[in-house]
Amino acid sequence: MIDTLINIIRAVMILFTLALAFGFGYALYQSWSFHPKFQLERDRAKKITTLRETVMKERWQSILKRFALGTPEAMRMAVIEADALTDAALKDMDVPGEHLADRLSNLETEEMKSINGIWQAHRMRNDLVHTPGFALSPEDAKTILGYYEAFLKEVEML
Repeated sequence: MIDTLINIIRAVMILFTLALAFGFGYALYQSWSFHPKFQLERDRAKKITTLRETVMKERWQSILKRFALGTPEAMRMAVIEADALTDAALKDMDVPGEHLADRLSNLETEEMKSINGIWQAHRMRNDLVHTPGFALSPEDAKTILGYYEAFLKEVEML
């Protein structure tokens, strides 16, 4: 009698454990749709990806041509445009946030090698835009554009 009762309790506990495991697995499966998608979906049509890459590369080349002019205003505008291009790339990747800084803070630092450089570049851009009389040296501008380029290559936009 006791053996039968123990076997029944054991069977109920096994069923309960299986139900909990199934429930956990189902909850995990359902919650996956809320996982942020930081990369372009690879199954999109190649034509769209190619067009996006072409547009990004053309915009980047335009930024480099502007920088090559060498004037302080041209370098300033090149940095501002590179920042805007980076923001557009993150929007294309569906990274949530209202501004570039918000989107950057939503990226996983461990996943991105160029994240620290892009933060420095964005801070420099903010100084250019918001600090009257802020001077940008050609060396700083070149370094900052290098940070933007490294980031855009890492997220496969260039």
